[in-house]
Amino acid sequence: MSEFTQNKTAGVFATVLIGLIILAFMFTGYQQFESGGSVSNVGTVNGMPIKPEEYNSEYNRQIEFYKQIMGGDVTSKQLENLKIKETSIKNIVQRKLMVRLAKDFGSFPSDEEVKTEIKGLPYFLTNGQFDVTRYKAILSANRLTPLEFEQDVIDQVRTRKFQELTSQFPLSKSYLDDLAKFRQEKLSAEIVQISKNSLGQFITVSPEELTKFFAVETNQKRVESMFNERKESLNKPEEVTAKHILLLTQGKDEAVVKTEIEKIAKEVTPSNFSKLADKYTEDPSGKGKGGDLGSFGRGRMVPEFEKVAFSQKPGTVSSPVKTTYGYHLILVEKKTEGSVAKLQDFKEKFAREILQKDKVEDLKKLTVEIANSMRKALEAGNAAEVKAIVAKYKLQYDNATINRIDGVSTGAFLSAENMKSMFAQDVTKPQFHSFDDGSNLIMIRTTPPKVVEGESLDKTKEAGADANLKNVLAKKMMENILKELEANAKVKINNNVLQM
Repeated sequence: MSEFTQNKTAGVFATVLIGLIILAFMFTGYQQFESGGSVSNVGTVNGMPIKPEEYNSEYNRQIEFYKQIMGGDVTSKQLENLKIKETSIKNIVQRKLMVRLAKDFGSFPSDEEVKTEIKGLPYFLTNGQFDVTRYKAILSANRLTPLEFEQDVIDQVRTRKFQELTSQFPLSKSYLDDLAKFRQEKLSAEIVQISKNSLGQFITVSPEELTKFFAVETNQKRVESMFNERKESLNKPEEVTAKHILLLTQGKDEAVVKTEIEKIAKEVTPSNFSKLADKYTEDPSGKGKGGDLGSFGRGRMVPEFEKVAFSQKPGTVSSPVKTTYGYHLILVEKKTEGSVAKLQDFKEKFAREILQKDKVEDLKKLTVEIANSMRKALEAGNAAEVKAIVAKYKLQYDNATINRIDGVSTGAFLSAENMKSMFAQDVTKPQFHSFDDGSNLIMIRTTPPKVVEGESLDKTKEAGADANLKNVLAKKMMENILKELEANAKVKINNNVLQM
């Protein structure tokens, strides 16, 4: 899985589902930050606290996003490569700066707007109508008070209103026409991104070099230190992959709920579990997903749930389990035994890593070799060779559309100067471009976009085109404002978060 999608979620304009605020703790197999000692917050942004539940919610939202894209669970290595912790922090920082900016500009939603927003959320509906009992039960199950949740909704509505306001700035028709013409200037592109730091793993280290390395006592201590720093992440925890059906008890007659779950228990089997979970479960995160919880280790679930899940045989359905949330039926699909990492198993790996990092000249040489080979393949339109180089060196590759207003359709980042350079060349012919920011090398082959026969290129005449352009301008303006705010913001983060 390439990292191209990362930037799609990194900006404040990425879609933020209010409903996900309330799903941070509801039986996901995801990580939760537990503050320890006197530390009560993950960090601060200009004095505004980042609460653990905010971080958990955003972190889990990121994981869910990538699970949907990748079609399954995300491994710990993929989480590290995608920099989900860093992206989660960045998103929260940007949202808080955006909320503060909206406040400063006088964006204050009315009580009626907030009520309408909450009553429209599908998680709180019963037969299409807002259910206050369900509302309170779900918030309680997720350790949120109505006041806390409603404040989150206020902030999101405030931000949306402010964004809508910025899109209404008056612009002349001639200016919009010029922008529309720019937007029609498109290129089809093959984009290859080379992270120079990641190429270190392909630098050759000989057995003789390893022997010489370990002959020095300080090197042995370096390896041992690396192992101790990473040991926790190298340990393989015992895990269970499971699904569940949950009936909430908050605000209900518990005896009635117990009777209902016992009735479902008589009907459910491993083969029909997913179907019945979609029908009966009251866990919003599992609805439509067969009650899927993914994989989780010990300490992720409430004790009553964990005890049953880890003692249960794979391929079996539990009897009803009572927790503070309600009653559950649990289907354990798979169990993975845990193991403790041993220094001996990682000594050579870490030694190679140290030696590879020290081979600066070899890394430069390899980067040049890969870049030259990739350029030849791209310019020749040799798709098979491009694919082979990408696979061999684990590079990021995307097919994308580029236009002068919206930029790149994928997550690849191109600066304004990069865009200007590309469109300064003859866009009617294939062109090759290379941009190096020091740590990353971006190689691009552009061609004129294919036009579907009968399709008009004059999009300026389409209904809503002017409004669409205004929205694009508002978005870009807000991105620039946020960059400036972020550059000057005082952000303090508890380092334990990024080291977990």
